[in-house]
Amino acid sequence: MTTSLEIRQKTNPDLLASTGQAYLVGEEVYLRPPVPADAEYDSAWSGIVFPQSPEQARRRLTDEPDSSGRASLLIVRRRDDRPVGGCTVDYRGFPHHQVTVHVDPLYGERALAWKAEALAMILPWIVDDQQCPKAGVDVPAREAPVIEALDAVGARVSARFREKLALPGGGRDDELIYEYLHRGWMERLGDPAEVAFPRTGTGEPRPVTPPVLPAGDPPANAMRVGPRVYLRPPQESDALALAHWSTREVDASWDNGRYPASTGGATRWFEGFQKKLPPETIDFAVCLRENDEFIGLVGVLDIDYRHRIGESASMILNPSYREAGYGTEAKHLMFDHVFNTVGLHALQSYVMFENPRSAAALRKQGYREVGRDHWVDFRDGSFVSFVCFDLLASDWRAMPRSEP
Repeated sequence: MTTSLEIRQKTNPDLLASTGQAYLVGEEVYLRPPVPADAEYDSAWSGIVFPQSPEQARRRLTDEPDSSGRASLLIVRRRDDRPVGGCTVDYRGFPHHQVTVHVDPLYGERALAWKAEALAMILPWIVDDQQCPKAGVDVPAREAPVIEALDAVGARVSARFREKLALPGGGRDDELIYEYLHRGWMERLGDPAEVAFPRTGTGEPRPVTPPVLPAGDPPANAMRVGPRVYLRPPQESDALALAHWSTREVDASWDNGRYPASTGGATRWFEGFQKKLPPETIDFAVCLRENDEFIGLVGVLDIDYRHRIGESASMILNPSYREAGYGTEAKHLMFDHVFNTVGLHALQSYVMFENPRSAAALRKQGYREVGRDHWVDFRDGSFVSFVCFDLLASDWRAMPRSEP
């Protein structure tokens, strides 16, 4: 009797099987690259939440060029070589290599068992076999089998973002940031979890500066107005100021080195995130009410509308306006927009160990420290770690307000 696998192999001889594979083979599943025949099971392994026909999936597999710096692998059931999930390894962020995993939820509890087995293979493969310094994966806190498997292979939790994930049917779950570090690099550089993060300031949140209603007409194109600054969309004229101040930056500690920006590059950046609706980035120009001077930017990056979360960012370009409360006022105006108008549930932020002043500013704005993300970048002959923060909309709404 001819099996379904034999029929598929005869139809498409490129379909692979676990026979003879020397690594990334577990008890129930194994990992391999995708082939065109896998398009028939696209919804099981791609992680795309919108309907995709097998023909469209096959075009993705055959027509599109490989994504540089990323590797895609399928999670395949050994007993019948059926794809049941997929994972992606992002190699672009040396020394950190991020892993994302999707297993078909229609398999219920079996899906968690396969996800656990896949991660228990892939993290040691990236670090111990491929000699990469670090591999990381983000895991819902409720996935006990996956957590147990990660703990068993020596991965560890470095941060916990509160209520980051929306659950099917309602409710939310925390997200755990797991890391698997190369033992040789740890012997050379030490355990990054044991490095103390310097602190400045009291860490106490300050009262929120709420938006105001202007007595007369609001500034042109304004979306939020505060006592001293207002927010409007970035525009072409702002690119000139951004390029100007990028060559006059006096502080190299807040980012991993200074870099000059071009007006053309800044203009394309502004245009890029405004073309797509809803956008993956929401950016605001920060302007002074007294003279409409553009002094900086605040916004949210990498917005996930499914989970209603994003990463906040801010920059005051002119050093003369730093440490004078303008940035904090602008951030609270931005919070009012993304929490009360856009409807985001939470924001997260990351600060380099070398930049304790930015961490102090986040604490004053209501953010809470939730852990660390180690060995994310490199600087001064070593690897750079970040402190992780989050801010729930409910936390921000509960903060005291200052008098207008």
